[in-house]
Amino acid sequence: MHALEKNIQTIIRQEELIRPGETVVVGVSGGSDSMALLHILASLAGLGDFAVVALYVDHGLRPLETGAEAALVQEAAARLGVRCLVIRAEVRRLAREEGLSLEHAGRQLRYELLRQEAERHAAWKIAVAHTADDQAEEVLLRLIRGTGRKGLAGMAYLSEAKIVRPLLGITKDTLLRYLADRGIPFLEDSSNRDRRFPRNRVRLDLLPFLEKHFDAGVRTTLRQTAAVLAEEEGYLDAVARACYQGATQQDDETLLLAIPALLAAPAAIQRRVVEQALLAVGARPAFRQIEQVRRLARRTVGDAGLHLAAGLRVWRQGADLHFSYPRGRGAHRGALAGEQAPDYEVTVAGPGVYPLPGRGLEVVIELLDSPPALAELRGEGGDFLDLAQVVFPLTLRPPRPGDRFHPLGAPGAKKLGDFFTDQKVAKDQRYCPLLVSAGRVALVPGLRVAHWARVTTATVRTLGVRVRP
Repeated sequence: MHALEKNIQTIIRQEELIRPGETVVVGVSGGSDSMALLHILASLAGLGDFAVVALYVDHGLRPLETGAEAALVQEAAARLGVRCLVIRAEVRRLAREEGLSLEHAGRQLRYELLRQEAERHAAWKIAVAHTADDQAEEVLLRLIRGTGRKGLAGMAYLSEAKIVRPLLGITKDTLLRYLADRGIPFLEDSSNRDRRFPRNRVRLDLLPFLEKHFDAGVRTTLRQTAAVLAEEEGYLDAVARACYQGATQQDDETLLLAIPALLAAPAAIQRRVVEQALLAVGARPAFRQIEQVRRLARRTVGDAGLHLAAGLRVWRQGADLHFSYPRGRGAHRGALAGEQAPDYEVTVAGPGVYPLPGRGLEVVIELLDSPPALAELRGEGGDFLDLAQVVFPLTLRPPRPGDRFHPLGAPGAKKLGDFFTDQKVAKDQRYCPLLVSAGRVALVPGLRVAHWARVTTATVRTLGVRVRP
């Protein structure tokens, strides 16, 4: 057995990449890396008691080359006693329909075909020929495009999608020596030299530049960084999964995420939990959407809910965030039936706790014998009014047409809708309770006190107002 084959055999066992009795579909392009992977796995199949199926995907992009590549893969598979499949992929059509680059569309369609064939052949694993050099390129490319810790952790030996990468710790030079030792032919894909693709520019231009002018061992450094981050990512992912499992309930229509459990976790874990929730309901989480959901969880007023892509709605009710598609998946606009908060009118006779019907919120009214400090006025512990300027009983109710409001610091009153516009509160999110005194809006909690009800140096007693779940 060749030394490289022994090395890969050890990696497969240590990482539990392929288990006895499993079938593995191997993506083979005819290039050096995938041809090496095919021969190595075929040589180990008997020893490891697993089966190998080779799959060549013709992307329809290089008609002058693909015929020779497919023939080479088929010949190699026949010599090795491995079943071989050749499939045509409509990459250009997918790129056009989905608005993707050819590179992205090709990768997406290739993995989809690999998954389909794996299911058809009852295969447990899909093997691809990513190498240590590919890992360094991938980490650098992700860093350039922008990513978090998970992205910088690079590719894994075994992914959740059952993708195995036995060569991930092996350099391309090592594979070329193996091919030469075994006399294994291979073909080079001309598109690997096309600098229109960012990945090729990273491999052909950026990495050689960094090696020459900064650090000759930059590839090793990138791989080591990815390995460290992958271990840390594994720990953070486990913490986030435990938090997610304890904070969520899901049925066929709705996912509930408990706000107290979410907010009790550090911000780094919150983002992961929200990401998992969005993935669980079939959304494609991006940083902007994750932060919108976190803001919705933190705020008790001002946001009724979120309208996200493809008809996904996220709204707060009581101590939970609700994730669902009320009208099904699609580009629905405007507020949906049942999303508006019910009308209500709560009389505030004095200090106390006042629940808001249908909102899952309550308002705490307190009397303070001394004015709050400036730090409290600027904080997030509630709002403060001059008790002498308001008249009991007060009223808590939602905004209504015709409401006017004189915001603190403004020269005069304006339409409440104009105030919301100034504060960039979307029209379908203006369900916050108002505190009304003698027919005048004294407070929009969490946003602004009325100028006439403000606390001043002449204030003797203060009215404190807090809204909470």
